[in-house]
Amino acid sequence: MYGKWLQKTILNSSELRNSSTTKHGLIFLSGLIAMLMHESFRYGLDLPGRQGLALMAILVFVRCSSSYSYAATLAGAGGLVGALVWRDNPTAAMIVLSQGVLIDILYRQLSSSSLALWLLPVITGVAHMIKPLLKVSLIMLAGVETDSFRHGLAYPFVTHFMFGGIGGLIGFMAWRSLKKIQK
Repeated sequence: MYGKWLQKTILNSSELRNSSTTKHGLIFLSGLIAMLMHESFRYGLDLPGRQGLALMAILVFVRCSSSYSYAATLAGAGGLVGALVWRDNPTAAMIVLSQGVLIDILYRQLSSSSLALWLLPVITGVAHMIKPLLKVSLIMLAGVETDSFRHGLAYPFVTHFMFGGIGGLIGFMAWRSLKKIQK
């Protein structure tokens, strides 16, 4: 009696771990954790875009390691929920979701060639530059004031590209390392 019960429990846990719902939940949770990290480590270092290291690393790792073509978008949706819950910031919510969507779209274009995947850090740098681009748009269209551009217009774009690209490289290399370990 006990042997059958234990075998059934192990089988159910394996099915649970490999279920589509669990995978979707973990991807969503990774975006939520990325936004929690973003909101928790808000120090005034005067380096715009530095949070892109962790955010882009998580989005790229999730996108590369998942078989779902919308994995970064789903993680971005988790970040969207995190931005709305922890900070009530719809702008940050839309930025992280749009970054996930852009990474998914461009990853689909690059995934045909393994050499082209090394361009992923460039893509994540561009995706992370959505934030200063949106802020410039809000300044021009709505007259919203922000101190992001106190060092000039180019500085936030360059730092966002650098930190986003480095974060993308970290996520890509973490995925490649995990892939080698699993072989």
